[in-house]
Amino acid sequence: MPDEELERILSSVPPLSDTTELPGWEDILSEYHHSGEPASEPAPEEPEVPRQPPVPAEPNPIVFVDEDLEFEDIEKRTQKMRDYANQVQTMRPENAPADTPELSEFSFSPEFGEHFSPSSAFQMPEDAEHTFQEPKKEGFRQFIQRLKQPEAAPAPALPQAHAMAQRYAVNLRLRALLALIPLIPLILISCCQTWGFLPGFLSYSADGQPYLTLFFMVLLQLAVMLCGIDILGRGVSDLIHLRPGAETLVVLSCFASLMQVGSIVMRSQTEGLLFNTAGFLPYCAVSAVSVFFALWGASHRQSACARSYKLAASLGEDCDCVVSEERLWGGLPGFARHTSKLDGFVAQTETPDVTERVMRFLTPLLIVAFIALGLLSASKHANVATELATDGIQRQQYFFFTFAALCCAGVPMTTFGAFSYVFSRIAARLSHMGASVTGWAGAVEMSRGGFLVVSDSDLFPPGTLALNGLKILGDHSFETVISLSASLLYASGSGLFNALASIIKNQDGYLRPVTGLEAFEGGMSGIVGGERVMVGTLNFMHSMGIQVPPELSSKSAVFTSVNHELAGVLAVSYTPASQVKGALMLLEQQKMTNILAVRDVNITPTLLRDKFGINSDLPEFPVVEERISLSDPERPFHGKVSAVLTRDGLCPYAESVIGGQRLHKFTIMNLCVHLTSLVLGVFLVFYFASQTQPVAAATISPANLLIYMFIWWVMQWLLSSFSHRY
Repeated sequence: MPDEELERILSSVPPLSDTTELPGWEDILSEYHHSGEPASEPAPEEPEVPRQPPVPAEPNPIVFVDEDLEFEDIEKRTQKMRDYANQVQTMRPENAPADTPELSEFSFSPEFGEHFSPSSAFQMPEDAEHTFQEPKKEGFRQFIQRLKQPEAAPAPALPQAHAMAQRYAVNLRLRALLALIPLIPLILISCCQTWGFLPGFLSYSADGQPYLTLFFMVLLQLAVMLCGIDILGRGVSDLIHLRPGAETLVVLSCFASLMQVGSIVMRSQTEGLLFNTAGFLPYCAVSAVSVFFALWGASHRQSACARSYKLAASLGEDCDCVVSEERLWGGLPGFARHTSKLDGFVAQTETPDVTERVMRFLTPLLIVAFIALGLLSASKHANVATELATDGIQRQQYFFFTFAALCCAGVPMTTFGAFSYVFSRIAARLSHMGASVTGWAGAVEMSRGGFLVVSDSDLFPPGTLALNGLKILGDHSFETVISLSASLLYASGSGLFNALASIIKNQDGYLRPVTGLEAFEGGMSGIVGGERVMVGTLNFMHSMGIQVPPELSSKSAVFTSVNHELAGVLAVSYTPASQVKGALMLLEQQKMTNILAVRDVNITPTLLRDKFGINSDLPEFPVVEERISLSDPERPFHGKVSAVLTRDGLCPYAESVIGGQRLHKFTIMNLCVHLTSLVLGVFLVFYFASQTQPVAAATISPANLLIYMFIWWVMQWLLSSFSHRY
């Protein structure tokens, strides 16, 4: 190419400093030159346009520069633009170092700020900021509070709870029976020392082998303790968490008996002899008996829980429950049937009973009292010693002797049976009736109410109502009268519909929609198929101005009128069920008041007196508005689920309420027996241990203490045996 032609072509290409011909870089240079000016407000956002599928880019068009030049080399042109862009990006102020540019002199465009401004979607929530803070040191109060309230494990589901309770109940019962193997010889060794029934090597005297006797007693006690290792473990755990209870007293009793054995061995080695009195015989047998009865009582409670869980697990998600409401009717507490969920059934059933709560309150006081009374009793025996005994050894011996006796008397046989024995019997009876009480929580709720809401299906369940006859009047057909009557009864929720259910069971189109439903005393009214239909008693028809022939008058008959004309007479028979009659008699004996929230126009206190033979003055018969409100299945309730039911009728309903009340009543009675046994036993032990006569120590021997505790346990067992007989 000639030089003149090349110069002409280059002169036509704009220089690099001229950016007007470089599309896309004008904004970059303007931002750089105007970096000190404030950014303008962002333009209003344009509405979102749905994305279109990408279109393949067309090849760049060829730029013709001159007529004589075919085309320009586009790759060279693009490379020049890239070089110029790099030159613009590396521009900086004159005095700024190359590696640390002064970014403060640059101002970003509003579009840049939109993309890099803080967004609420990426901000950390305030409640999560403490996880990044430095952990605070736990104070002494927070440490004590955490010990008192350890984290509780979530309650398992009903099927898992039933399986766990069943296995644990069987395990406890087997271990209790296994504990009898070492317990029986231990009791014999302790009780037969003065009767001469034991061989010489087990005689606890100077003529026998006292050390061998102590060895066997300790060995047998440890075997019983091994059978109840979970009971002892809970006692230690409760003490660590500063919540000592009855299990802690069992641990203390076993530990005190072992300490007494150690003190006897130490004293005999020092003095060279053992006292030949029963008062210094260790209380290993009494401590082992407390472990056995703890296992036996826990097995009864777990068996009752397993029965309750099994019954509740057989139900669906929504089941029939007995709910205790504080203001059921007239501002008074009572019970009603509702459909509810069983989310908290396991937690309510495992709520600590009154005996556990009382013992948690008394245990710290008893521990302090045992130590104080033991020291006081030992101080009275400081000057009473044999010639070979020193003051310190004698005082130490009497302290361990009195302390062990007090600890054993503080855990009588009645400790773990006050609630579990009664609960086991009540749960066994209710399971056969199709009901289950939610443990002590349900018993407390049922002890507060005296009213029971009774509905149509409770008094006359399906199968007890029957249609004996039907008389058609006027121009209406049999099917029309049945259809109109059944539609109105079904819409009103009346129990009379059960009498017609067998007739319309296999018929299609018999039930029609009802509008304008109204309820009156003795009857109801509504629009069915464009006709005014009324169903009610004879008095209701007379009050509505409908004439009824005298020969059709009947107490149990139900009359149907269409458009204010008598259309039919339904003769209904009420067959009283024997279980319902027994439930009504039971409620009357327990002085429970029935609230007849019925929608059957024939069910009145007079009908109940004629059919079931109960006092017609006892049931409450509210007005029709209150009856409808109380019997509404969708009525919201404000109360706690106290029992679950698996059967219809009044029998399981009444049994659950009465069973819960008797559970509360007999538990309180057993608690009184237990507290009397505990307080009186501790007082007698301290009184005889404080006496200086040798016969006083023999009075509180292990054999006498076991007999004393057994007598109180028999009283508790007899009371519990009558709890389920009603």
